[in-house]
Amino acid sequence: MWPTFLLGVVGFTAWSLKNQFSGISLHQLGLALKAQPADRIVLSAVLTALSFAALALYDVLGAAIVAPRIPVGAALLAGATGNAVSNTLGFHALTSTAVRLHVYRRWGLRAGDVARITSLSWLALGLGFVTLMAAAELMQPFLGLSSGASRLAGLTMVTGLLVFLFWLARAPRQLSLFGLRQPLPSARMALLQMALGAVETAAATGALYVLLPADLAPPFSVFVVGCVLAIAAGLLTHAPGGIGVFEASMTALLSGAGRADLLAALLLYRVVYNLLPFGLSVAVLGRLSWRWR
Repeated sequence: MWPTFLLGVVGFTAWSLKNQFSGISLHQLGLALKAQPADRIVLSAVLTALSFAALALYDVLGAAIVAPRIPVGAALLAGATGNAVSNTLGFHALTSTAVRLHVYRRWGLRAGDVARITSLSWLALGLGFVTLMAAAELMQPFLGLSSGASRLAGLTMVTGLLVFLFWLARAPRQLSLFGLRQPLPSARMALLQMALGAVETAAATGALYVLLPADLAPPFSVFVVGCVLAIAAGLLTHAPGGIGVFEASMTALLSGAGRADLLAALLLYRVVYNLLPFGLSVAVLGRLSWRWR
């Protein structure tokens, strides 16, 4: 069932992208790539580094809850490489857990504890998504872009976050399913996850925003909401890196069909945010695996 759905999604997005960019020649794309200012590419790389630093810190927080004996350096390595690999290969639950297990097993962690740390990392990611989207929606009135719907959406998300924090503050919490136990953070730790997640999401979306053509770039608060939804759609399909789904969604959001400069920005973003961290992580893991033998 799921493979059929995935093939359907990939097929539809491939068709959509073909329609959106079919009129662009390789020569036009090459010119658009060359025209991208070097300082924007550097800024995108800096924001990518900030995003992955925050992703690595998710594991530091998760390990502090599940296995406090894990060294901070090991948690940073597992978080950064696990996310870099899963962001590119897709099937995040499988790939990110496998990479983390490869790192954490040197400190005696079993698959169950690694899965718990991974789940807490995903919780931080989700909290970051909601926190930043709530801030973006509530910021729009100050930019003259607000509607009643956006204000209501922002207030609803803030209310949900406050209720979650209040629930966590009343007593230590954990989830149990089929005999499996998942500890949850304290309210203080969850608040830290929200702040860290908002920074990570802002950096990840900003890494693309700085590459966009100026005439297509909406206010960042508007862009964040659409970009987060596009990222979430890519994650849900489990397509490698959300490829196709993310690009088609962003092109539709920005009304950039047929624009070589937008296609160039999307391709550069893939190189900077996906391929470079993936290549670096594979190299680091390969070297460490050789030393650990």
